[in-house]
Order: sequence, then C-alpha cells, then structure tokens
Amino acid sequence: MNVLPYAILAVPFAAIVLCLLLPSRIGAVVTAIAGVVTTVLILVFVARVVKGVPGADALTALFLLPVAIVYGAVGLYSHWYVQAEPIGVNGEERYRREFLALTNAFACAEAVVPLLTNLAGMWVAVEVTTIVASLLVRLQGTDGALEASWKYILIASCGLALGLVGVIVLYAAGTSVLGARYEPQWGAYIAAASRLNPDAVRVAFVLALVGFGTKMGLAPMHTWLPDAHGAGPTPTSAMLSGILLSDALYVILRFASISNAAVGSGMTHHLFFIVGLLSLGLAAFFLLQQRDIKRMLAYSSIEHMGIVACGLAFGVTYAVMGALLHAITHSATKSLAFLSAGKLAHRFDTREIAGMRGGIAVLPLSGTIFMLAGFALAGMPPFGPFRSELMILAGGFASPSWYIAVVVLGLLIVAFCGILRWVTSICAGEPPAGVRHGEHAVMPRIALVLGFAVVLGLGLWIPSGLGTLLAHGVQIVERT
Repeated sequence: MNVLPYAILAVPFAAIVLCLLLPSRIGAVVTAIAGVVTTVLILVFVARVVKGVPGADALTALFLLPVAIVYGAVGLYSHWYVQAEPIGVNGEERYRREFLALTNAFACAEAVVPLLTNLAGMWVAVEVTTIVASLLVRLQGTDGALEASWKYILIASCGLALGLVGVIVLYAAGTSVLGARYEPQWGAYIAAASRLNPDAVRVAFVLALVGFGTKMGLAPMHTWLPDAHGAGPTPTSAMLSGILLSDALYVILRFASISNAAVGSGMTHHLFFIVGLLSLGLAAFFLLQQRDIKRMLAYSSIEHMGIVACGLAFGVTYAVMGALLHAITHSATKSLAFLSAGKLAHRFDTREIAGMRGGIAVLPLSGTIFMLAGFALAGMPPFGPFRSELMILAGGFASPSWYIAVVVLGLLIVAFCGILRWVTSICAGEPPAGVRHGEHAVMPRIALVLGFAVVLGLGLWIPSGLGTLLAHGVQIVERT
C-alpha cells in the first residue's frame, strides 16, 4: 500500500490543528515547515510515478507539481506575512491563527483534487476549495474583500452546480454499461467509453467545461477572478492562481479524456478554441488598462488559462504537451509574481500602480524578481512560460488550425505590451520620497529565490522525468 498520498495530506492537516492551537508566531513556523515537507513528499511521489510504481498516473503527478511549488513557497512567505501585514479587522491574534490554519486547509484541499480519479470526489474537493478560499479572502476585513468573497462564492457555486450536473449526466450514461450502482471512477469510464451514450457524454463534457471552467477562470465565467485575487491576502492570491486554476483544469482534462475516447476529439477541440480565444482576447486587452498591481496579475492568469485551452485545442502532440507544461510554468511564475508584488505593495503601502516607482531601488531582491517574473509572464526567454508557449505555438502552426495560431500569436503580443508596460513602470525610475529602502526578512527572500530558480530552470531544462510525464499526459488526454 502506497502511504505517500496520505502523508501528503496529513502534513497540512496536522498544520491546521497546530495553527489553531498555538500562537501565530509558532504557527507561522509550523506552516513554513509543513509547506517544505509537503513539497518533498510530492516530489518523492512524482518520482515514483515516473519509475512506474503503481498508484497514480502521469496526470495526477503533473498536477501535484503546482501544489509542491506554490505551497512550499507560500509556507515560507507566510512566516513574514503573518507578522508584517494587518490581517482581519484589527489585526488581532485570532485572525492570524485563522489565516495560517485556512492557508494550510487550502493547500490540503488543493492537494486532494489531483490525487482523486473519482469524478464525484473531485467535485466535492473543488467545492471545499471554494469554501476555504472565500473564508481567506474575507479575512482582509475590508468592504471590498467581503464583496469579493461573496461574489466568488456565488459565481463559483453556480459554476460548480453545472459541474455537478455534468457528473450526474455521465453517471446516468454509465448505468446501462457499468450497472445501476457503481463508483464513478475515471478508469471505469475510459474502459467503457465506446459503449457509453455519445450524446450524454457530449452534454456531460459541455457542463463540465462551463462548470469547472468557472473555477479555472475561463471567459466568460471569469468575473470572480480579478476581484478575489485582488482583494485577498497575497499568499491566498498566489495559491488561487498557482494551484486552484490548475486543479480545475485537471478535472476538465479527466472529462475531456472520457469524451475523446467515447466520441472523438473534434468537439473538445472546438470548445477549447472558443473559451481559449475568448479568455486570451479579453484578458490581453484588459491588461492594457489595469491600475491595480494584483488585478493586473489576475487578468494575466485569465490570459494564461486561455493559452492552455488553445494548446489543448490544437490537438497536436507538441501543443498539448506544451499546454500541460504551461499549467506548471504558469503556476510557478504567477505565484512568484504575486509574492514579490505583495512585498512591493507592503513597502509602498498601496496596490495602485501609479503609486509605485523604483521598485528595484526600494527592494533590490523583491523588485528584481517581480520584474523578471513579469518578463516571464509576458513570454520572454529564457523562462519557463516562454518554453511552454513556444511549444504551443509550434504545435499550432504545424496543425491544420495554423490560422488560429496566428490569432493566438497576435493576442500574445498585445498581452506582452500590457504586462511589460506596467512591470517596467513599477520597477524602474526613482522611488517616491520617504519610502524606506532595503529588505531584511529572510523567509520571503528564500521563497522568492527558490521560486525564481524553478521558473528559470524550467525555461533552460526539462528533466527527463518531467518529459516522460508530459508524454504520458498527452496520451491520457488525447487517448492516443
């Protein structure tokens, strides 16, 4: 019996209990340790999957990697954040404990999703992330945070209601093949795909794409995302963009693989093109007019989810492999951008881009890393997102839908201009008078440096094990 999955969940769960019982100064250390230990456990688990040890497939391993990358960084960063930033209405101790406990609970719930292949269980786990994330967002104690929290609950719950209907429709389609009572396991559906009612499978996928696409931030179901990311605590924003969006993608890919096996890939590719181009186009132009640093990064998340959807839509092996890799590179880069942006916002005492100048002069490490993370998000080499976007475009131009690849490239150029404009505005120039220079906290600097090492490393080199997982992931999704 493989105990690693249970250990991966047990560590953040134990941290939840300890953070509720212990003072926040100790809970912050517990959270940092829990993040690092969970990261190590996930890497060991992924290595076992690469070696072919039974217990999980490549898709599970791939989508556990964002949890490892982001939770490890957030755990270290929260050690500083919980003391430096006001949490709750008056920054009371109980709010700090709640923040740390909920942060570990969020990580635990996000780790559950890729460990599951039971479609009903996936829906429950994703719903739990909605509840925990909304509680974290409202901890800021502002009217904007409360509004964003309620907006997130309402829109995400409506989307997940459609996702649940998709699960039910697929379950009903399986009763004629798998029996009146059965567990809705992904493997069972794949084995019986050719005997499932094709119309029911199509309806189930459409419902899943709309429902879980709401959590993924795909347009036009994206409207909760800028508010929640902008109003929530910085570590929460990093986990929302870095892990939760990839979790929702994981569920959609499980449904897509069933649909591809049952009725072919034509429908899934067309629908991925629609939501992908809509998301990419909407976010690219909204990026040109942002005024809030965290909302700017939130719209960048929508853009990158659109890129992933377009990569899946091309259906070419290289493009799909690029889309799976992009889910990982985006997670690492966006969490890095949010965490460094949080440091800048704290020092300048504002999230308004107009009030930030000379970020590198004020915070040499955090400002520099924010600038480099922004360049990476814009698609500049030699960072991870450049590699994965290049793979998507190369596959797109080699596919019959090459003309759509031209549109994708044009929209990426628009997004490139928007991100580059704001990043250089924040990091360059002379800082406002009276702003304190220098940074001394050790933990967030370690988190930023390690995160940057991942972003740069994935741009320069793809480990052979990760390449194996990506190749197997394409086979799972496209049923090749």
